[in-house]
Amino acid sequence: MKIRITSQGIYGLPVGDEGGNGEYPIGHEITLDKGVSPPAGWSGKYEIVSGKLPDDAEFITGTSAERGTESKDQADQPRRPRGN
Repeated sequence: MKIRITSQGIYGLPVGDEGGNGEYPIGHEITLDKGVSPPAGWSGKYEIVSGKLPDDAEFITGTSAERGTESKDQADQPRRPRGN
């Protein structure tokens, strides 16, 4: 499984002479061995890029109507460019 770090707090890099603290940078991708799951403490700090999803995974849609940012009437309207 391949995961991408999306939040701070994932450690495991060797601490080097350049002052690194061992933390993976946001956006870094890690390939986990087959059958290995990310630690529970990493929950919410990564996204799965490829590989098998966990059995309890749920698909989440991101439509604007569900987020409440626009009404359904506005969702079908073309957006106007901002004026200068």
